[in-house]
Amino acid sequence: MLFPHLKTISRVAAGTWLVLALASSIPQSLHAQQASVNQPSERTANELVKIQPLIDGQDWNGVVELMQSILRYAAPNSFDQALANDILSKAYLQLGDYAASLPPLEAAYNSAVANGFFEERSQLERLYLLAQIYYQEASTVKVPAAQAQLFSKALGYIEKWINSQESPSADGRMFYISLLYNQAVLDPQKIDMGFLKKAQQQCQEALQAELAPKEGLYLILLATLQQEGDLARTTDLLELLAKQYPAKQTYWQQLFATYSNLSAEAKRPEEAESYNLRAIVTLERAQALGFMNTPKDNYNLVGIYFNIGQFGKATELLHAGLRSGAIDADIKKWELLAYSFIQVNRELTAIEVLKEAIQQFPESGQLDNQVAQIYYSLNQSEESYRYLNSALAKGGLDNVGAVHYFKAYICFELQKLDEALVAINLAAELQRTENAQLPGLRQAIQDAIANREAATKAL
Repeated sequence: MLFPHLKTISRVAAGTWLVLALASSIPQSLHAQQASVNQPSERTANELVKIQPLIDGQDWNGVVELMQSILRYAAPNSFDQALANDILSKAYLQLGDYAASLPPLEAAYNSAVANGFFEERSQLERLYLLAQIYYQEASTVKVPAAQAQLFSKALGYIEKWINSQESPSADGRMFYISLLYNQAVLDPQKIDMGFLKKAQQQCQEALQAELAPKEGLYLILLATLQQEGDLARTTDLLELLAKQYPAKQTYWQQLFATYSNLSAEAKRPEEAESYNLRAIVTLERAQALGFMNTPKDNYNLVGIYFNIGQFGKATELLHAGLRSGAIDADIKKWELLAYSFIQVNRELTAIEVLKEAIQQFPESGQLDNQVAQIYYSLNQSEESYRYLNSALAKGGLDNVGAVHYFKAYICFELQKLDEALVAINLAAELQRTENAQLPGLRQAIQDAIANREAATKAL
């Protein structure tokens, strides 16, 4: 149940209302010879004398029995009947039986409408209570059709309540808007856009009418915009909420996520960059307030800087985060950091970064393999050879066949021909996909070995 602004109906309040109803309805003289139209009959007045001890002892079942006995003789459409039903409904509320309270409460309300028994203010209270109870009953029902029917009843009563007065209370308007929204999203697979638009319109009217609107109004308006997929207006509202309630982390998180989604959906690069920049500013504002400082948040920030081409800033944040623990360290992130340094021609820094990572992940050969490749790009084949052996000894490689092939190439270059032959054969055996260059390298290694043996024989 979304936006359940209905609180559990207070039994104390219901009991107080019950006492007040009695005080205003029972005449000063319980033995009046002739009751007026808005007063109980002499017989009923005499019966009601028994109710005060029951209320004092909180014997609500006793109140129920007493009212049911009055209803058995009360004339149709009489004040006795309306009053007994009204008190009966309050007694059921005290017992927590909300479903049982509805028929007598509706009967009391309808009888008063037809005969003018109760004053307007108390009738408004009955309308509001009927809407509340139907709403509460709807929240406990699991059958969609029955739930829809209960929601419809609640909505009908609260609309009567709204239309019966010039200035409904802020809480009442909020309750009405909540009902409209819940009716709209009753079936999540089939949003009722009519109710959704009505809830949105009522929200906007309430926001304009109130000097200090409640936060709940903004939340329902936000939900309607999100249901419509109106991300642009959603960000405007979230910016307002983040400004008004900066201490609430959820608004910063939603604002960041919305800007990120807008960036992903943007058709033009400059538009995507604009939303990415807003996402960065949102995250950094939140972090300045002490929010969104999780490793995931920090890594998201790095990712956005990469997306907008700010590689220097991204690399700086990633390196600092991996060192401090602000970003969860794993092998892929360290490899990304090394790759970032390579992109700006800082190969030696990339090697140092990978060696730093090796200290954290000493059992994985993948990082050693990366170091070997960078050393080879710097024409340091001996260092490359050393780290390739370390990588193969540790294991945990993404493509062990490719590493054996690379070792065969390095060994051939260093004239370690026997190792080269072993490596190239292993590469052929373990390769994942066909390597068009492998046969040529193997033949070159075999030829070199043959030439070496021939030269040895000649000597």
